Amino acid sequence: MKRKLLVLFLGVFLTCIQAIAQQVTVTGKVNSSDGPIPGVSVKVKGTTAISQTNGDGVFSIRASANDVLVFSYIGYAPIERSVGNNTTINVTLVEDSEGLNEVVVVGFGTQKKESLTGSVSTVNVAKVFGNRPIPDLGRGLQGAVPGLSVVVPSGEVGSDPILRIRGQIGSVNGSANPLILVDNVEIPSIQYVNPNDIENITVLKDAASSAIYGAKAAFGVILITTKNGANTTGTNVTYSNNFVLQSPFKPIDIAGIDGLEYTLDAHENMRQPGPAGGFWRIDRTSFERIKEWQTKYGGSVGNSDPVVYGRDWSWDGVQKFGYRIYDPVEAMIKDNPLSQIHNLGLNGKSGNTNYNLSVGYLGQEGMMKPAKHDDYRRVTPALNITTKATDYLTLRGGVRYAEGTKRNPNSLNSAAFSADPWLYMYRWSRLFPIGVQEQGQDIIDPAFSARMSNDQIRNEKFLNLNLGATVKITDAWDVQADYAYSTQNNLTTASVPYVQGRTHWYGVEALRDGTGAQVYVDENGNPTNTGGVPAYRFPLTDHTVKADT
Repeated sequence: MKRKLLVLFLGVFLTCIQAIAQQVTVTGKVNSSDGPIPGVSVKVKGTTAISQTNGDGVFSIRASANDVLVFSYIGYAPIERSVGNNTTINVTLVEDSEGLNEVVVVGFGTQKKESLTGSVSTVNVAKVFGNRPIPDLGRGLQGAVPGLSVVVPSGEVGSDPILRIRGQIGSVNGSANPLILVDNVEIPSIQYVNPNDIENITVLKDAASSAIYGAKAAFGVILITTKNGANTTGTNVTYSNNFVLQSPFKPIDIAGIDGLEYTLDAHENMRQPGPAGGFWRIDRTSFERIKEWQTKYGGSVGNSDPVVYGRDWSWDGVQKFGYRIYDPVEAMIKDNPLSQIHNLGLNGKSGNTNYNLSVGYLGQEGMMKPAKHDDYRRVTPALNITTKATDYLTLRGGVRYAEGTKRNPNSLNSAAFSADPWLYMYRWSRLFPIGVQEQGQDIIDPAFSARMSNDQIRNEKFLNLNLGATVKITDAWDVQADYAYSTQNNLTTASVPYVQGRTHWYGVEALRDGTGAQVYVDENGNPTNTGGVPAYRFPLTDHTVKADT
């Protein structure tokens, strides 16, 4: 066996030696129409081998006969050359005029990129967006434009991305948002644009944009041009959709026994008196009971099974000790919520009239499992029409509408910092019951609050109407006139129901049977008439005040 391994090793070694021996040193010179080019990247295609030309345009690199060398430099078109039997390869790079001849939208017109003096970036919409299932334009632009920061403030569906150009901050209370223009009309939110309607995007980054758009453009401008219609006679109908099942981008791991042990160790290291923990206490004796509970019941008691006195917790007359570890992730996080995107388009030309009609729909479900509704819906219809009335007069008009509706649980405790149900999923110890009942009655916890609350509904509507005309004076001169009307209506509705539930925050009350007699239970929480310990339960309290409902 050892002899076979030795033979195999020698074979691999000799093969590698032979491959290295077949490589030769290839030298050459890279020129342009103006002479040698220093700093040209010379790379062996498909490998990590790379070299660079010196000040005289000369390079040297190791390669084999089957390799291909790739020569590239900013502003020049890349070129490839096969090595073959050559040990000297000279190339001449040609300027790449495609980028310089690119036409970009700036202000109220267009310019070639080579004529620009300000800082401008354009977005290749087809390449950047493609068929990606992006819910809004802001998320689609993440990482696509140098100097443009796109931050999603939260994982909530329907959250508006925060845009910053070059990270600028206006003031502590002032806005640093860039000006967003769609077909030269300002819009208050980038969510009001259907990514499927966009023809091109230009980002103006420096202060020069203020010369055209005024003070609102102090933090940059995002210019969006939408599709206008077909160039050939006929009608084209398109439909696309996308369905996505979502999940957390990483497992949500909340400390269990290890976290409780850390709490206990820290408490002891600080030489604090009494048990550790707030509301639910823990000491060395109860910590051993917690480990015993995991061994005895960890595989049989489910996350949603009722909480039982004696088995899951106990009361020593002053404070509560918990033995059962609950799973807030299971209680709060929905598995695979659905998101869907639909786009319907009608694009065409009839005579001298071009038209583009589109309707976009976005539906997203949030991840809050116990909520009645946690979702976001948005519809974005748009219509653009352009007609050439005469050889000298072109008329255009359009209408853009956007309506988004966000539904989520309204807080049942809006006066306190506990308003967000997600907060206590992390803040509470895992000894705090969540997503369970006691004696057939609900316990006040984040899952209960989300399930019992009424919906908070945020509805946002935006409407834009625009009319315009272009009068051609000469081939080089024309006069454009545009009128736009925009209106926005935002409405948030919410209500608080009257809710009661069992609370485990402070004291307890004796558990009694139908006759009013004290109930006794054994160590497994089963009622018993022989021995046992007095049983307790959580008291019934108002979770909301009737005066606030």
